[in-house]
Amino acid sequence: MTDFQGQVAVAQQANLGFFFGLAGKMLEGGEKLVRLNLDMAKTTFADWYQRMQDGLTKKEGQEVTGLQNALALPSAEKVLTYERQVAEIASTTQTQLAEVVNAQYQEVNRQVQWFVENVAQNAPVGSEAAIAFLKQGFSLANTAYENVQKATKQAVDVAQRSLSAATGAASEATEAADQAVEKAAKAAKAAKQ
Repeated sequence: MTDFQGQVAVAQQANLGFFFGLAGKMLEGGEKLVRLNLDMAKTTFADWYQRMQDGLTKKEGQEVTGLQNALALPSAEKVLTYERQVAEIASTTQTQLAEVVNAQYQEVNRQVQWFVENVAQNAPVGSEAAIAFLKQGFSLANTAYENVQKATKQAVDVAQRSLSAATGAASEATEAADQAVEKAAKAAKAAKQ
């Protein structure tokens, strides 16, 4: 009985460690997102303040319009940077959570293997079929877990590649728009002279 109580205590301690490990990783990811959002808010307010200051010093309406167009594009680039950073935080957090879950799975797997072997050694004569069934079920569960883990990793890799491709395309579009604004500003300035 004492051995069983000790095993239960160890299992409870491991589960508690698992829970706090997951909670800690989730809080770290949340903290990074909060920090990123605060930094983005500070930067955005500083940019708005600067735009307002610049707008108040302009005399002609055309200059103000040109200023608005020129300042809108860096904001688009900041949004893309923000989205990339959020994706990085999410990916890092997901990886860390997967590591904690995998470590817990390995520990549970080890304990179940020990249990199966212990049952097999202490099983009465004639229970070989039941033991074989138990071992095969355990083996199938491991195979299913590994397949799900591989499929999940592949899905995450595809999603990350798609995000990178979309971000690259958006950056190119922003750059092209920035060049178009510069050309338009030069043309307007040349027409004014």
